[in-house]
Amino acid sequence: MPALLWVVFSAILISLSRLPIHLGWLVLLGWIPLLHYLQKPLVKLWAAAAVFAAIYIGTIFYWIAEVTPGGLIGIGIVYFLFYWLAFYLIRRIGNRLKPFYEVGFISVLLSFEYLQNFGETRFPWFHNAYSLSDYTILIQTADLGGVILISGLILLINVLIYKAIRGKYKALVTAGFIMLAWFAYGYYCLVKLPLQKHQPKISIMQPSIPQDVKWDQAFYETILQRYEELCIVAAKDSTHLIIFPEAAIPVYLMHDQFSMMRIQQLSQRYNLEIFTGFPHFEPAPPTHVDEQYFYNAAALIKPDGRISNLYYKNILVPIGERMLWLDKIPWLWNLQFGQANWEFGKSLAWMESDGLIFSPSICYEIAFAGLNQQMAIPLKKHEGSPQKSDFLVNITNDAWFGTSYGPWLHAVMTKFRAVESRIQIYRSANTGISMIVSPLGEVISSAPLFKVTNITSPLYTTPKIPLYRHIVYYPMLFVCVALGLFIISLLYGKQRKL
Repeated sequence: MPALLWVVFSAILISLSRLPIHLGWLVLLGWIPLLHYLQKPLVKLWAAAAVFAAIYIGTIFYWIAEVTPGGLIGIGIVYFLFYWLAFYLIRRIGNRLKPFYEVGFISVLLSFEYLQNFGETRFPWFHNAYSLSDYTILIQTADLGGVILISGLILLINVLIYKAIRGKYKALVTAGFIMLAWFAYGYYCLVKLPLQKHQPKISIMQPSIPQDVKWDQAFYETILQRYEELCIVAAKDSTHLIIFPEAAIPVYLMHDQFSMMRIQQLSQRYNLEIFTGFPHFEPAPPTHVDEQYFYNAAALIKPDGRISNLYYKNILVPIGERMLWLDKIPWLWNLQFGQANWEFGKSLAWMESDGLIFSPSICYEIAFAGLNQQMAIPLKKHEGSPQKSDFLVNITNDAWFGTSYGPWLHAVMTKFRAVESRIQIYRSANTGISMIVSPLGEVISSAPLFKVTNITSPLYTTPKIPLYRHIVYYPMLFVCVALGLFIISLLYGKQRKL
């Protein structure tokens, strides 16, 4: 059998585990063929990286091409290089420090996941943990160590089964004990986590405005009419706070007096607090390439006309929302692939509604555990920040991705963010999937793709401050272990013949 088929098997198994077809358990076996391949002599690392990246990214992220075909190609190239580097490090550790091969395998791949959270190219969608989104009992460990801990357990199970296949049968017993403890902790959390039920009268709006008409001024009145119809329904349900999606108001709202008056009238007429997203700009200095700084923004509008401080999106989609490294390489402003080139927001926000405190994020920011932890449980005191927020709000517009897997892959991250901070999250998506997720990571209300509706549910809060909030930087240990093993492999150890 051609050696590269082992890589193909791994890529297919891991890809299938990420899709909404209820095969997430495959990730507990999916890395075994690659473990075998990287120990074989004369392996072709560049070919393995190319095959793995092509299958995985082509299967899971093909929908990016619906927005930017060049972006998908760019992601493929970047992650080919990342996987080549990861496979090289694993191979070198195993080649020169054979007893540490499995430790190196786990440490390098966890470092790969963790480091995707940093820099302007950050794109943390590749966590193994997300394959287990269907298994609420297994994601409870996220409050101990986040998705990195869950990914670590997944890789450890793969390694132990691999060792058992190679004749070390005691490893299978160890894997069984780990799985038993994993399930036991999840069961304990689902049964014992203290939850307090509230009836705060919060609704999420899913207006399902098609992407091809959203920014067409000819449809502006039609869009506002739909918002009003859904506000009427919310008011009849005694809603106090209604959450609109990302960029729901397709004008520069803070600079458009007529549009602001329309939204304030909605708020006053139906006695609703409206949290909504919209584009925004501020004057830029003469040294800036544009006359304005442009932001992806959101704010809370109250029935008495008051408007909260604006929240500006802190983390922007690489290339999709902002070209990379514009501050360091100014000529990149000349490259245009359809991106808006928003500016980065520089602070978080906390807002009050009916005596409850919430913090908002926009779209892609739901992928970042650290950011959501800061919003949920700020360890440093910020203006208006509580000891722990009562709930989080995430607004997004996934209409770009049609009926692809994209909206589902994006939405399930909400479950993990809820468990990591033990906080309820309200997610408003223009065309879906909108959902409300409890501190247990359970979806307690949701709306399917393209349905025009509001959803609501009770609010559940818990006083628990998860261990993960206090040890948020522990994944750096895996980076240090991987780096340490690599350095030792450069200095010591007898090289096996390649």
